[in-house]
Amino acid sequence: KLPYKLMGTALFEVGEVLGQRGNHASKKLQNGGQVFVHIERCRSDGAHGSMDFQLRGLKLANVQKFGRKSSPFFELYRKVESPTGAVWKSVYRSNVVRSDLSPQWKPTRLSLEQVCNGDLDRSMKVIVYDHRRATGNHRIIGEFETTMQGFSESKNNRGDIYEEYGFTLTKNGSPVGHVLVLQANVMLSEASQARLTQMQTKSQRDAHVAAARRPDFVDYLSGGCEISLAVAIDFTASNGNPRKEGTPHYFHPPPSKEFNDYQKAMYAVGSILAKYDSDQLFPVWGFGAKYNNVVRHCFQCGDEAEVQGVEGMMDAYKGVFNSTLRMSFPTVFTEVIRTSADYAEVSQADAEEEGKLSYTILMILTAGNVEDVQATKDELIAASDTPLSIVIVGIGDRDFTAMEFLDDHNPKKDGGRDITKFVKFSDFRSYNKLTEAVLDEIPDQLVDYFFERGIMPPKQVQVEQSDVKVLEADDDERTMNFL
Repeated sequence: KLPYKLMGTALFEVGEVLGQRGNHASKKLQNGGQVFVHIERCRSDGAHGSMDFQLRGLKLANVQKFGRKSSPFFELYRKVESPTGAVWKSVYRSNVVRSDLSPQWKPTRLSLEQVCNGDLDRSMKVIVYDHRRATGNHRIIGEFETTMQGFSESKNNRGDIYEEYGFTLTKNGSPVGHVLVLQANVMLSEASQARLTQMQTKSQRDAHVAAARRPDFVDYLSGGCEISLAVAIDFTASNGNPRKEGTPHYFHPPPSKEFNDYQKAMYAVGSILAKYDSDQLFPVWGFGAKYNNVVRHCFQCGDEAEVQGVEGMMDAYKGVFNSTLRMSFPTVFTEVIRTSADYAEVSQADAEEEGKLSYTILMILTAGNVEDVQATKDELIAASDTPLSIVIVGIGDRDFTAMEFLDDHNPKKDGGRDITKFVKFSDFRSYNKLTEAVLDEIPDQLVDYFFERGIMPPKQVQVEQSDVKVLEADDDERTMNFL
């Protein structure tokens, strides 16, 4: 039983939020209303370290009555941009000093990453409240705005208790007291200190290094880089007879709701990758089937060129077995790799026309080893010149050692860049471990592609509240189990 009244709950996965425009997402709450979530990257080039911090109030206005004095405490807020406009987020609350209009609050040590995300010039606000123990409805005494750098520069090194040192507290434009900075000592990590020393030289070389800082995966997503997922499914005879129970493509008859091996992998891995696809439209291809006595190494699954969501992906896969398809040989990846590379190039060209970026992830589901290893290597090297990553998922318990070459690509020796990750689905019983394995290399592969071509992340996308898609509320059981 929770010790407070529950207004509602919402669960968000990081990938789900990163896949949305501007890294903003929203969900309805079970009891009405909605909540917005925004992910902000912790700045790798920011000030990493801490600040020893202590404030003191001086001649604060008394907002109590009947001869009693206010009991002040303060909260420190940082400014955060959101779809509803700029908001102030509380990052620290001080202790309460009882019945004292010139309170000296306890010193503390603040993490610069948590308080200001390493940005010493980020707007900060201090609000001083009168603590109301009985109701919890604390009354504002006054407030002021500054930055973490401003705190450091306003530190009262002499120890004098005069108004000219520190900040004027105001309420509705009128002064209501002063706040002195007793401690604001910034302690940077060694890496941050070294970076600061470089910046202070202001040499031409340092300016160039700063300008060429390697961005992060989140930088590109925050700038509106669109992730597209494509799927290719193995319909070769190496899967066995799909009507025979125990084979990877066998569909369990009703009323059983059990997935076959392909459905399990498609749903699990597809759900991981699909979270980063903002429009949830995926092309689904098949390979290794024979139509009209002709073996097709890349064909469309389903009636539409792109299907909606993971459920649409599952339906397109199942629909293939209602066609005249016959499983055949050999297992060939080259055509689906070439098709996905073309798809990636067209998507990137379309995105560039709108001032955006696009990157494609191909998920290949297969139960067999490729026939022509060298031809596959050559096609992968050619595809590495396009904005594409490939995740190959091995289905079933067979020996996939012949596929190890996919993870052994050496760009210095073989040319191109590493764009492939192979995972054997049956090796993972934990969803978290599977997620980690699938996403292990994709962020670096995406950054490598754009950064090596001098393509930097676009400016962070600004999102209005009306642009954020509001998802339906989570069911109570799921969220309560999480809590």
